[in-house]
Amino acid sequence: MVSGLINANPIIYEKKQRQQRSTQSLPNIKDPEHPYSLEELKVITEEAIEVNDQNSYVRVTFTPTVEHCSMATIIGLCLRVKLLRSLPSRYKIDCFVT
Repeated sequence: MVSGLINANPIIYEKKQRQQRSTQSLPNIKDPEHPYSLEELKVITEEAIEVNDQNSYVRVTFTPTVEHCSMATIIGLCLRVKLLRSLPSRYKIDCFVT
């Protein structure tokens, strides 16, 4: 057990194969406290990413591994920056915590 971590022993899930999308790299972002990706920790899922090309809108909803996660703000900012860097500037990006 690693000391000082809020969730020292998270449940690890298998990554799934997905179709090519502009938001494909989001699940590959590493968790700030663990060497695992957000997808492996089920912080973010493909179903939680909504892309509306007609309205130039992307909505991402993520669920931290614990309710009182102190890294939720950092995770949200990482997701937002990743989207800003990989999507055209016409897109409005919203990130929500569940």
